[in-house]
Amino acid sequence: MINNFLKILFIVAVLTLKYSVCNFAQEIDHWETLVMSNDIWKYFIGNVEPPSNWAATEFDDSSWLNGKGGIGYGDGDDSTVISPAGSVYMRIKFNVNDADAVGAAILFVDFDDGFVAYLNDHEIARENIGTPGVRPSHDEYAILTSYEAQMLSGGLPARFVINYDTLLKYLRTGENVLALQVHNCNSTSSDLSSTTFLIFGIKSEERLYRPAPSWFIEPKNDLTHLPIIVIDTKNQEIPDEPKIIVNLKVINNGPGTMNSWLQPGTDFDGQASIEIHGQSTQMFPKKSYSIELKDYQGNDISVPLLGMPAEEDWILHAHYTDKTMIRYALTLHLGSKMGSWQPRFRYCVVYLNGEYNGVYLLIEKIKRDKERLDISRLRREDVAGDEVTGGYILKVDKIGGLTSNDYFVSYPYIIYPNSRNYKFTYVYPKSDSIVYEQREYIKKYITDFQNVLNDKDFKDPFTGYKKYIDPSSFIDFQIIQELTNNVDGYRFSTFFYKKKDTQGGKLYAGPLWDFDLCYGNVNYSDYNLSTSGWLYPHCGPTDAYTMHWWKRLMEDPDYVRNFIMRWNELRKTYFSTENIMQFIDSIVLYLGPEIDRNYQKWPILGKYVWPNYFIGKTYEEEINYLKQWINDRLTWMDAQTGLNSSLYNDAFDSEFIAYPNPFDEKIKLIFSTRSTLPVSMEIYDFMGRMCLNDKIIPEYSGIQQIEKDFSELNNGVYIIILKQSNRIIGKRIVIKRL
Repeated sequence: MINNFLKILFIVAVLTLKYSVCNFAQEIDHWETLVMSNDIWKYFIGNVEPPSNWAATEFDDSSWLNGKGGIGYGDGDDSTVISPAGSVYMRIKFNVNDADAVGAAILFVDFDDGFVAYLNDHEIARENIGTPGVRPSHDEYAILTSYEAQMLSGGLPARFVINYDTLLKYLRTGENVLALQVHNCNSTSSDLSSTTFLIFGIKSEERLYRPAPSWFIEPKNDLTHLPIIVIDTKNQEIPDEPKIIVNLKVINNGPGTMNSWLQPGTDFDGQASIEIHGQSTQMFPKKSYSIELKDYQGNDISVPLLGMPAEEDWILHAHYTDKTMIRYALTLHLGSKMGSWQPRFRYCVVYLNGEYNGVYLLIEKIKRDKERLDISRLRREDVAGDEVTGGYILKVDKIGGLTSNDYFVSYPYIIYPNSRNYKFTYVYPKSDSIVYEQREYIKKYITDFQNVLNDKDFKDPFTGYKKYIDPSSFIDFQIIQELTNNVDGYRFSTFFYKKKDTQGGKLYAGPLWDFDLCYGNVNYSDYNLSTSGWLYPHCGPTDAYTMHWWKRLMEDPDYVRNFIMRWNELRKTYFSTENIMQFIDSIVLYLGPEIDRNYQKWPILGKYVWPNYFIGKTYEEEINYLKQWINDRLTWMDAQTGLNSSLYNDAFDSEFIAYPNPFDEKIKLIFSTRSTLPVSMEIYDFMGRMCLNDKIIPEYSGIQQIEKDFSELNNGVYIIILKQSNRIIGKRIVIKRL
């Protein structure tokens, strides 16, 4: 499905990889069971602490009770029923004919409510109890009270892949001991369960043990060059909300080494809370997820993942409706090149409950953080003065499922055509943390800004909109929305942040978020599909919820000029057609065979997925459509932001003439003066830096015609501003020929 050139490049790249899979034997022939649920166990009721070596092979368990597993009480799922107890300790011996022939091991435990398992006195698995490496005392209770054994109701036992290093170090040829301590959640709990299976992956063809249970699905040891995120829900369904606790590991052996989902975690191996992420995308079978990393006490923990800075909150984005799997990544990549922080991302594959679930994008969540959105911390006691002025993060979005406590509404008293009362959700501080004074401050700031923006004097450099916002951030945000022709642009997933007054105090547009339905990937909006036409004017009655702010800003000639300059500046570097196409090709090359594998799991190529306009029969056709759409969009935007663009209407004085334009060294200037007072001529480059400041002394008032030599200027685009008595009498963009 990848074009032949990229296939060849990928093959060459893969041949340089070392096909070693750290800590996992690849040559598994079949799977066999060493410990069955109804085998005879030795057990000890945990009314007191057992001897410290109770899980060791040499421990004498002759005084312990005998019974078939599972051992417990209360739900009718136990072969050996005991009286209610806070904990029970269990041991079983099993023989291994040849430890070197074991390539993998999986422990299955159907438990209620928490347990720790040991192989020859070494911890190999734990769930819902204590801290890894620290043995719980006999009277310690499980952390959560909601976990129930699953097999009685037709479910499967929880699965725990045993670290291969552990097998190499602790599994013995001959006699071994599997030991469990199972803990209840409280003294009045009505049940306790401990049904256990130990299943080995055998490298030889020889069959020496018992067959795997009928419900056992043989795991595929698929190798991939992409990092892997493994999610084990313990047979729970992942809901929209609230989050559930799962086991999660992140495997990334680094460049030159393949990854397997059966390996131990490298970046993280522990617990996390998870829920389905997104709104309209929830209807797709391949879900996106919001995850929060936890320690074993349920506290949030910050961990660096896949080379990104440490945090606890992350998004796994499924990009199901974007069959290129590139649109979101491309947009965040371009946004990051504009100079402000945008969420970082990494491609990976996800395994969900032992099953391959496809290619995902692991994305940083938008949060206040020194390594993310670096704005001031706002504490509950910050209610006055400079402290209450920042920082804040807000979002304009759909508010389904939210309460009035989660957002505020701007109610401008100066009405501008198509102005609305926009709803701003609290992102930082969150609605359950922000106090009354902070709510009132940020609401008033937004409403005051909108009133100024709607006012007839909104362009005033001192009292107008520039007093409230950072225009360059709004321009950069607008450029991305226009380039992508984002169907949700200016209305959904639209973030803003405000800095503290002592840090500038302005409102900034961004960061960027949610870019699947863009670059011509919608079939329900003509102007979002088209590669021509601006997006920002569409804030009329038929364009539900679209903000009018950018339409109003584009009525300011100064803002328009800066927009044009910024676009042309970006087009010379990261936004050049060549650079954008190279980025797309690099992602296709990097994903390599995972593209085919993803679409074997999700066979949607050539099929309609809401809201696709183009339906390519192959992945290559999807990529070609994306490239052509972007090329056409870039061409159209270039034409609109050229020297003769209609965007220049009213942006510069038509009575100020500069020719030839473009020029080589000398240029003629024609303008009009009211007196013979000196005329100041200022020349600025695209970055707003003054390059030249000169004086012109008119011999008479009225029409002036002079010739200037600008050979000292470098080639490029400049703005000439003429002033007389501090009054601007002319502006013009000129180009010194490149």
